[in-house]
Amino acid sequence: GGCGVLPTDVSYSFVAPLSSKDGTKRILALKGARGEKKPLSLLCRSLADVEEYTKGVTREGFKLLKSALPGPFTFIMPASASLPRGIYKDGARQWKRDTVGVRMPDDPVCLAVLEALDEPLLCSTVPTGEAGDQLACSYPLEGSESASWCTEVDFVLDGGPRPSDGSTVYDLSGDPADGLVLVREGLGRL
Repeated sequence: GGCGVLPTDVSYSFVAPLSSKDGTKRILALKGARGEKKPLSLLCRSLADVEEYTKGVTREGFKLLKSALPGPFTFIMPASASLPRGIYKDGARQWKRDTVGVRMPDDPVCLAVLEALDEPLLCSTVPTGEAGDQLACSYPLEGSESASWCTEVDFVLDGGPRPSDGSTVYDLSGDPADGLVLVREGLGRL
């Protein structure tokens, strides 16, 4: 049920092991998920992880992933059967995965942690403080009953300042004829 904070190449992220339902619930609670769905992404250490947890990647899509990763990108892709399908809260499905965002951060601290693990990590960005400061534990999260998210995590690996512009997000889950669909512009440039 562990949940912590790691630096990435685009921000700090709440993380939990992919196989940990309790850790996933904790991230969702930290992000203020109160019945609505909140997207979580996978932090992967290699393209082999991406291939295991996604499906239907075209040859062109694989070439794109290979050229862009590791880097400041999130690619939304169809989820494979290897990805856990749902987290339940009070009997209702809170998180269903037909698609999943995958990331391979270009950050030595994050990659070292990922290399030491047997599975990817689920992640969601830690919000910045009012002044744009990172790891601002004095600010409560939206919808949180705690005065600080720092009391709600098991660890914080402080890797120093990180950008806070977020990853560039592309959706590859639709019809391959539609090509790349830009969802959000961030630090990544293709």
